[in-house]
Amino acid sequence: MTGLVPDRGREAGADAPLYDPFDYEHHDDPYPAYRRLRDEAPAYHNERYGFWALSRYADCFAAARNYRIYSSAQGTTLEPLKGQLPLLINSDPPDHSRLRHLADRLFTRSAVAPLEEAIRRLARELLVPHLATGRIDIIADFAARLPMAVLCRLLGVPKQDEDMLRGWTDTVVHRDEGVFEMPDAGLEATLRIFGYYEDDLRRRAGLPPQADLIASFIEAEATGKLSHEELLGYLYLLSIAGNETTTKLIGNIVCQLHRHPDQRHLVLNDRGLVPLVVEETMRFDGPTQMMARTTTEDVALHGRTIPAGAKVALLFISANRDERKFERAEVYDIRRNSRDHLGFGAGAHACLGAPLARLEARIALEEILDTAPDFVVEETGLERMHSPQVRGHTRVPVRFTPRD
Repeated sequence: MTGLVPDRGREAGADAPLYDPFDYEHHDDPYPAYRRLRDEAPAYHNERYGFWALSRYADCFAAARNYRIYSSAQGTTLEPLKGQLPLLINSDPPDHSRLRHLADRLFTRSAVAPLEEAIRRLARELLVPHLATGRIDIIADFAARLPMAVLCRLLGVPKQDEDMLRGWTDTVVHRDEGVFEMPDAGLEATLRIFGYYEDDLRRRAGLPPQADLIASFIEAEATGKLSHEELLGYLYLLSIAGNETTTKLIGNIVCQLHRHPDQRHLVLNDRGLVPLVVEETMRFDGPTQMMARTTTEDVALHGRTIPAGAKVALLFISANRDERKFERAEVYDIRRNSRDHLGFGAGAHACLGAPLARLEARIALEEILDTAPDFVVEETGLERMHSPQVRGHTRVPVRFTPRD
């Protein structure tokens, strides 16, 4: 079965399936592996890479909310940190509370709501060139461009730099098959992103403040609420989180509606269901597969002991298909109320940009349905990204009835 082979390194009598997030084959369809983990090894230990994995909803939810035992300070990836970047995502309270408070108000639902008109205009501009041909790559031509364009406008980044920044963020999240560390190209891209924003901050010095997010962070640094390294870390994190997951979410929405024509029929007849499509896709096939934590003390769970100092993968997307939480969990049903899914995490580290991601995905789907209601995904042309944390496509070719 995809992604599952016996773990010969386990102790006698515990021949449970192996979950390997660095296996490219697993990325194609991880859900059978997740189901077996939930049923057979809910507290699973991977001997090869030395991490543990929690796959049930109750366990992932509890761990995500308990930062004292499941710490983010050693990073949220399974591989060890190469240098301690001062990132919001890699911190625990009280530092996390201080850093998050600086941006919380900037990403509330009411704060992002005024962006709707601009986001819709951007979406239409990206779709219009493809109306006459009836063909579009939903990722390359649309979903990869829309979130980055929105983010760059919020950060005051010039339009001509959008593709360059997006390319760097793609490289940062990519992982080579079977390799338990960030590739050299990812490290180089990380340095390029930091260098880009360092240069931008130098350029802004002495100039009148711009009306963008960076100006807000510069003010926080000037008043001692944020160090210079933390400011750069914020910009780095926003560049990646504000681009990758929303891009993949839009692609996953299109693929799921293509594969479930009954659900597409429902939303075509009732556009009020669009927000529910976003939530159900986040639950059923969300882009964030897992986030890692490090235990600060021994944890007894499901008859096993996870030792202090262990890396633990919180398999959020597996939790979202846990039958113990959701009825008919393996069924894609946009009419269900799935707002309590873990697609955006939970607890102190719940996704800061979730309101913006929801807004962008909703508008994207509304515009796609208006433009190409009969779209067909050419599945033979699908290409998938490879990352232990983010799941989605790099190409989603679509055809539809051309329009004048």
